[in-house]
Amino acid sequence: MLHPSKTIELFPRDNDHCKRLKDPIETHLFHLEAFLPFSEAVKLDPGNANVRPFSEHKKPFRDMLDTVEKDPGSFHLKNRGITYLCEKFEYDNAKHILRLTVPNIPPSAPKSKLERDLEPLFRREEVPQDDENDEPKFGIADGGHTFEVIRQTVARANELMEQEGWKEPSVRVHFMAGDAAELNLEQVVEALNTSSQVQQYTLDEYQNKFDELKEALEKGGFDTNLVGFRENEEKEWDVREVVQRMACFLKDRWKNTQPASMYRSKGKALDLYTNEATRAEFKKLLDVVRDVITFPEYIQSEFSQGVSVKGKRFGGLRAVKTLKKTFIRPGTDYPTNHEMDLAASLPLAAAFRELLELKGDRYFWRVPPKEVFAKCADDLYKALASKSRTAKSVNSLGSDTEYWTQASNIVLRTKDEMLASRDSK
Repeated sequence: MLHPSKTIELFPRDNDHCKRLKDPIETHLFHLEAFLPFSEAVKLDPGNANVRPFSEHKKPFRDMLDTVEKDPGSFHLKNRGITYLCEKFEYDNAKHILRLTVPNIPPSAPKSKLERDLEPLFRREEVPQDDENDEPKFGIADGGHTFEVIRQTVARANELMEQEGWKEPSVRVHFMAGDAAELNLEQVVEALNTSSQVQQYTLDEYQNKFDELKEALEKGGFDTNLVGFRENEEKEWDVREVVQRMACFLKDRWKNTQPASMYRSKGKALDLYTNEATRAEFKKLLDVVRDVITFPEYIQSEFSQGVSVKGKRFGGLRAVKTLKKTFIRPGTDYPTNHEMDLAASLPLAAAFRELLELKGDRYFWRVPPKEVFAKCADDLYKALASKSRTAKSVNSLGSDTEYWTQASNIVLRTKDEMLASRDSK
């Protein structure tokens, strides 16, 4: 769906306060660093990119307010600033105007202070929604607390100006322009806000929300000692990765759309798993969970060493890196001479959810997935190779719903052919 755009005009105090930066890797991502006085930064549309609301009760928030009052000239040095996502930007050196283009999305009704204070207590109980048709992400990706300090400071600027020696503070803003979905900027937002996320999944572990998953993994022959269920555990697997892969196999949830959002955000997958309203969807997968979470490694191994794609230049694909020696990821039995990016392997692996059928309250494989892969590996490889040639970046494969759909159609067609052949005998 196309969204109308709007332009925001900002006025840095000096041309030397506004500089473009070239991304060292991504040719479709553009950067601009700017020092903006608070009275200009407050014009930014906060947007919808930030993953959590600000809290005035946190010590860093109070410390920022204290700096604004007592040492405003040091604010831009002590504060890491704001990361802001936009469609594009341009700077007019002659007129000292920085123009930003952002989606023109009507703001939601403002929340009262009481609503903001209560939001952390209730937001995880809401049923997460599928977001393939979400509004485009833009605005403050990191720095929500900083922006609220700016807003409050500007609101009382006249009062502060009466203080002897007080000068308006400035803030550093890092602007990033590009297609948010194409460049997986949602993952950037999640990474910038990792500290809160990590604490939450650690809390989930303390609340025993992963006990059923641990039991199912052990029953399936997967060593749970390889999985980090809490922050700062240096393990071969991370529980968020496990849940992300499971989320892509929720067959009922992805009937009318593809689970590309689960690739883009492990946090959203984790929210689905830990939410009481949607946890039952994951329980259906517990009998096949080991197959589900290791299938990307199986596909990687088969493309690397299997007979199904002999003669193909697997290592020549953009999403693939050739390894110096054969590697087997702990927890799997699948040797590989290549590392295949998850953006390429997860859409292929998730396509095999088409083979799941429900028996009671648990899924089982209607047709063995490895047998189906042997039949359709060549078609899946062709889809991967074609998309790899045309994709703007490796990461964009994981957001390409057409790629997910192609893979699902290939697997579904192969399953139907195998069942029809079986029934005719």
